[in-house]
Amino acid sequence: MKKRRNDGILVAVLLGISLIALLAMLALRRGGSQVVVYREGERAESFALSEDRTYVIDSAYGMNRLVISDGEAFLADADCPDRLCVKTGKIKFDGQTIVCLPHKVIVAIEGGEKEKAEGSEGEIDIVAK
Repeated sequence: MKKRRNDGILVAVLLGISLIALLAMLALRRGGSQVVVYREGERAESFALSEDRTYVIDSAYGMNRLVISDGEAFLADADCPDRLCVKTGKIKFDGQTIVCLPHKVIVAIEGGEKEKAEGSEGEIDIVAK
């Protein structure tokens, strides 16, 4: 009987710690302020995350349709074979990205209040081809 009570206390403590950690992570997460489109590693376009719009990203490799709505961005359509970029879903927090490798397109959320590491200028370090 005593063993079951101790197990219950242990489970309650672990659940409490997990809940506190989850709340801390959600409180520290910051939303970004702009959607940035990169084509072949080069910054091509940027849009305010607060303004609803649809933008067609044309490249030499294909087409992606970017939708910004209700403070979130997602790729609604693409003509790449696997369409993994479309399946990625919606992004809204600073640092989140959607990548379409066949089209060499990256959609990133930037401009949140997240601190940059010392010496970081916020540029792409390397582009794999």
